[in-house]
Amino acid sequence: MDKEFGERILKEWGIQELPLEDKIIKIFEKVRDIPFGSTGSRDPKDVYERNKGTCSGKNFLLRDLYKLIGVKTRDMICLQRWKDLTWFPTETYKNVKFPEELLKMLDEYDIVDFHNYEEIYINNKWIVVDATIDKPLKKIGFYTTGNWDGKTSMPLCFPGSDKRWDCGDRGAEEKKRLTSLLPHDIAEAREEFLKKMTRWIDELRESKLI
Repeated sequence: MDKEFGERILKEWGIQELPLEDKIIKIFEKVRDIPFGSTGSRDPKDVYERNKGTCSGKNFLLRDLYKLIGVKTRDMICLQRWKDLTWFPTETYKNVKFPEELLKMLDEYDIVDFHNYEEIYINNKWIVVDATIDKPLKKIGFYTTGNWDGKTSMPLCFPGSDKRWDCGDRGAEEKKRLTSLLPHDIAEAREEFLKKMTRWIDELRESKLI
């Protein structure tokens, strides 16, 4: 994302004149609150203009805006299983209330994914930041961070994530490479699951149920 476009976003969000500490928090909140859903693009500019994105595009937008205000970042990826969202209840994570159609897909296929998130360098340490899930989705069991202090690591939006990769500035390329290694049937199931999940979430939004 070019500098001029990024500065336009910061201006529209009323962030340019804030102290750095407040900018860090406000940028996270603004990106987090972009509705979650697949549009087929990971381009941060598309995420902003379409007001929708998944983990890749939303967190790449977060990254680019942080870089613009002088915050050091690095792209991270972890292995994620969508089925974990249905049986992994903890104090932090609840079960996502997927419809029967999606639950059947998760029973039939071990749908794995590669979750993009960011780490930023604050107060001489790297901390985790994940803006994937918007707050309304908490009503159906998804997790997102609410009141963040801008200084400490937050939980990832998805439970059970492991096998983490530090991708530097190559999160998009690494996601594409890792996804290309998936078995054909799992890759197809993943694409179909994302489409159906996005349609389900969009319908809930349109019906004012979330």
